[in-house]
Amino acid sequence: MSQKYSLKCTKCAAPLSLLGGGRVQTVTCSYCKSVLDLNDNYKVLSNFRNVKALQQLPFELGMKGKLKEVEYTIIGRVTYRENEFPHTEWSDFLLFSSLYGYAWLTYEGGNLIYSKRNRTFPNLGWNEIANQSVVVVDGEDYEPYDYYKAKIIYVEGELTWVAKKNDEIQFLDLIAPPFGMSVENNENEIEHYKTEFLDSKMVYDAFTVPENKREYSNAFHPLKPFNRPWLKALSSVALWALMIVALLFIGMFFDGSGKNLTYFSVDNKQRVNEVFTLKSNRYLSTIQLKAPNKKSLNNFNIKLKKDGQTLFTLNQSNAYTFDPVTQKVKEKLNSWDKDAKEAMVYLHLEERGLYQISISPIDRDLSSSLVVNIEEKKMRMNYIVLFMIFLLFALVIYRLMSWKYAHKLDEERGLYVSYSDSKIETAWGNLSMWFFIFVLVIIILSINS
Repeated sequence: MSQKYSLKCTKCAAPLSLLGGGRVQTVTCSYCKSVLDLNDNYKVLSNFRNVKALQQLPFELGMKGKLKEVEYTIIGRVTYRENEFPHTEWSDFLLFSSLYGYAWLTYEGGNLIYSKRNRTFPNLGWNEIANQSVVVVDGEDYEPYDYYKAKIIYVEGELTWVAKKNDEIQFLDLIAPPFGMSVENNENEIEHYKTEFLDSKMVYDAFTVPENKREYSNAFHPLKPFNRPWLKALSSVALWALMIVALLFIGMFFDGSGKNLTYFSVDNKQRVNEVFTLKSNRYLSTIQLKAPNKKSLNNFNIKLKKDGQTLFTLNQSNAYTFDPVTQKVKEKLNSWDKDAKEAMVYLHLEERGLYQISISPIDRDLSSSLVVNIEEKKMRMNYIVLFMIFLLFALVIYRLMSWKYAHKLDEERGLYVSYSDSKIETAWGNLSMWFFIFVLVIIILSINS
């Protein structure tokens, strides 16, 4: 359990308390805002009385919470402002545990980052780090992301180093979302911190932050990983499912492309009875009707029988299937549109054998004609193609979103120059490939139709 030490401010004599252990070097008086040097007889180093950076933040000194299975107390705060436009501000809260030492909790507009000192960083100079394409730390690849300078604009509580107003620090960020490495150069030494993007709600709950003080952010952050677990899983499943369905589609396309049974034409002069033999009841049987105009198509009645029993009737107004035993209507179907010149009927004929189709004109005085084509072993591909389109969409949408995330990452760090970048070329290449597959599917569907 941490011990609590008391002293008086050498500027205003207000009572101060120390919670941060033996490494604390400065403490800021909560009354007069003076920064006192604990190693030099509590000498006043700077003062933040007139600083206007006292924005309301969700965290306060003295708050206790559990992060990474460690009980921490917030003992200090440093607020920075980036030198370059748009002058981003963020606050680092110093966390202390009597058993596990110090860590930092960074708050930036609702995003929360946990960081702890790293002592295994490769022995690289400042410029060397910036020029690396990848820096390997503890077996993890970190990619240099951003370099910037910032000044201290506010200090509060206890700190393990001397932080004065307008002190300038250089930062070099490396990322491997949700982890990162922050390299800091304060002119005296270079320090390395391992960082991790945290779930804001989890941190707020850990420190019991009131609901009215919680702020969440949906804005882009380089350490915020592209995390769409459901969509990623769907995309992975879609890839394998698409391959399987594509193979089935090809097999069914050749096996279920249809075999002609009979082909004939009729006119308005007389009724025509045509007999055909169904040799296979696998897949569907089709009756295709083609007329020169809509009046011709609408001028015929179609009736299908087997062994003298009516199985199916069709005209422009009605379409019915019948029970072969009771001769009662089994199902009412949709007929063709009144303005159509063609119609395709898909029937599942369960029994092989001899069938009779009867086509009779409704108005014998109306000049009309009709071409009839009957096929067996016809596979209806529409639903399979729709399913393939869904799989393609599920596959492409995740990759498109991940590409947008990577594109945003490059854009934010100033690496977005043109679409000739290799990553963008690869992404567009993948999208083009899937678009080609999509077009191919549509072509096959059109041929099959």
